[in-house]
Amino acid sequence: MLDAEFLRRLERLAIVAKKVQLGVNKGERRSKRKGISVEFADYRDYVQGDDLRFVDWNIFARLGALYLKLFQEQEDLTVHLLIDASTSMRFGSPSKIEFACKLAAAIGYIALVGYDRVSVEVLKMGTVPGEHSETGLSPFSTRLPRCRGKGSAHKLFSFIQSIEPGGGTELERACRSYVTRNRARGVALLLTDFFDETGFEGCLRRLQQSGSDLYVVHVLAPEEIDPPITGDLKLVDCETHAFTEVSVSRSLLKRYKANLHGFCDSIRRFCLARGIVYIPASTETPVEQLTLDVLRQGGMLR
Repeated sequence: MLDAEFLRRLERLAIVAKKVQLGVNKGERRSKRKGISVEFADYRDYVQGDDLRFVDWNIFARLGALYLKLFQEQEDLTVHLLIDASTSMRFGSPSKIEFACKLAAAIGYIALVGYDRVSVEVLKMGTVPGEHSETGLSPFSTRLPRCRGKGSAHKLFSFIQSIEPGGGTELERACRSYVTRNRARGVALLLTDFFDETGFEGCLRRLQQSGSDLYVVHVLAPEEIDPPITGDLKLVDCETHAFTEVSVSRSLLKRYKANLHGFCDSIRRFCLARGIVYIPASTETPVEQLTLDVLRQGGMLR
């Protein structure tokens, strides 16, 4: 999925957590909590019941007072990769799903190299709402359970490469299912085209409820940004199969572009008001540029 030179450049990057998160296990992240590690943090007065192994006996010998040494706690971080795999993500050349998967693989690799935990959730609606698969998962998603360490990169890439888009879009319902099943706070990256009849607000509110730092990459194909179409056409929705007949003129295309701009701007303003980082992306943009430049400027990577 990613060439060797790009992987080497990714290994020099790290995921940034705006809030130091409390993970399940000890990890590589500097925490605000004081605990046990090799890195000294501070002193505090000894209190009866404290472990005598952490008393600084050198200070006791000089001052006759008992002080306890505190060390910087290290904790793990979970990076949540949420990929919209509805039918509309097939569109474009390269397709939006191909672009999203390659970007997710890059971010996941950075996290694995940094010894952060990585989980992947594929968001799409099943054929019969309310049914459950043999795995016990909602028909709205499939997932790769959390993995960790550079040795898990092959498992991550294999899972992402196996993603096949299909079905409709119900982002809010899929995200609600995901947040309910995943309590680990961390950094969440949503990759989607936001083509959902139920709107974008619900899914973003659900993801915010997880308490994770939330980043949104809004993926659009060049053909959607500047449609190369003219004349009398019958346009069919690839997910709902609804259709409309239109006569495409210069003035209609101008109105379309204005509506698209308004749609993207409404998502941007919604995210800005809630501390969500919104990143619009055309599939024409090289994933390398988006990762190494745009996401670093957005504060997700350093």
